[in-house]
Amino acid sequence: MHSTLFIALLAGLGSMVGWGTADFFAKKTIDRLGDVTTLFWQQLIGIVPLLVLFLASPHVPALNHFDPLWLLLFGVVSALTYLPLYVGFGKGQLSLLSPVFASYSVVVVLLSVIILGEALSFGRSLAIVVTLAGILLISTDVKDLSKSWHKHAFRLAGLPEVATAMVGYSFWLLYLDKFINGKQWVFYMLVIRVLSMLTLLVYSVARHFSLRVADISLWKYLVGIGLFDVLAFSFVSYGFSHTQYPSIIAVLSATFSVPTLVLARLFLKERISRAQALAVLVILAGVVLISIT
Repeated sequence: MHSTLFIALLAGLGSMVGWGTADFFAKKTIDRLGDVTTLFWQQLIGIVPLLVLFLASPHVPALNHFDPLWLLLFGVVSALTYLPLYVGFGKGQLSLLSPVFASYSVVVVLLSVIILGEALSFGRSLAIVVTLAGILLISTDVKDLSKSWHKHAFRLAGLPEVATAMVGYSFWLLYLDKFINGKQWVFYMLVIRVLSMLTLLVYSVARHFSLRVADISLWKYLVGIGLFDVLAFSFVSYGFSHTQYPSIIAVLSATFSVPTLVLARLFLKERISRAQALAVLVILAGVVLISIT
């Protein structure tokens, strides 16, 4: 296997595990703390490992005139992508809205080919399509979809917010790849993370949201969310900086439902439906196809 393809696969699967595990921990906190409070502490806690990495080998790259503006944009958009996503999830059915957001991988694939000129062979394109089919299957509740359709109630509450987050995140990923490709990624991600946290802080103050965590037992989950979320972004950033396969990284990162599903089964004893089990197999088949084509 080509070394850069291996790095892309590792980056995509690492981000899958990171975001899937972070989502598992988030189930324990969001209902009790609220979206904004959870997001703020997630961003703040995630700064710590990035700061340790940076201090272990401190290197501040030379910035051109527009780099600070790009970093500010990445930080603000990162925070403002999370906010409408969680607002949308709060308004509507997660089982119907989750595949809408997961389709960011489709947009990134199309944009990376059109804008960045990424070359995809027929075999790799087919593998990506198979993986995307698995993503949509695992994140869609067929029963909820059928009920909404038969009731003629197929007006998805929260769809505008989630669609906005999906589009914003797609362009964020695409231009992050373009910005950090070939560069040392740790400094840039540290700055982006700090700016994202400050954006959420300003938003919280402006909207009078409390960031207080009264229940001490929730801190272990917040730490888990922050660490696994930044782990996922670190894998993505490393992959973007060392390879020319943003579409593969984006598609594999979008399979984050797989580890969430597995953890929920192992620790919460949640039942896995036949459709979800089939989706996992389809996703695994797609990953294998990507690695051999």
